[in-house]
Amino acid sequence: MSYKTFVNGFPLSGSELNQYLMSQVIAVFVDSAARTSAIDTPLEGQVTYLTGTNVFQYWSGSAWVNLLPVVPDAPSINNISANYTIQASDNNKYVVSTGSAVTVTIANVLTAGQRVDFIQDGSGQITFAAGSGVTLQSKGSKLKTAAQESAASVVCVASGQYRLIGDLGA
Repeated sequence: MSYKTFVNGFPLSGSELNQYLMSQVIAVFVDSAARTSAIDTPLEGQVTYLTGTNVFQYWSGSAWVNLLPVVPDAPSINNISANYTIQASDNNKYVVSTGSAVTVTIANVLTAGQRVDFIQDGSGQITFAAGSGVTLQSKGSKLKTAAQESAASVVCVASGQYRLIGDLGA
């Protein structure tokens, strides 16, 4: 496909509009459903931008593929001061213990590759406990943060299989 410079006063045919303009712009949609509704037959190499997820995608000839790696949002912080059970929504978050000792129960709510990070901001240690259906393993079988300002992470390595890593103590 060539490139064309348009000149005022010259007619623009439908085929030129399609060839030079429609196939060479980035169409903007709220989400993939809106895009699918508007584009029945995408052309290989066609590029779109989805405002709902801030993602550029191109049509590979058989599927829409991310043009650039998706940059995750910065993790948010969840402050806790009492015993806590992790939730699926804790993925990619920091759970910060702000006071006395707490027990964090690792529920089987994450999928392989997901993680939750913990910080012992208060003086009390965080003790980690396996919830129902969870196998929780760590180096030396340590299940507590070492001291104030210690950090640890729980990583799901397979369904029901979690690893506790970080600054762990007795």
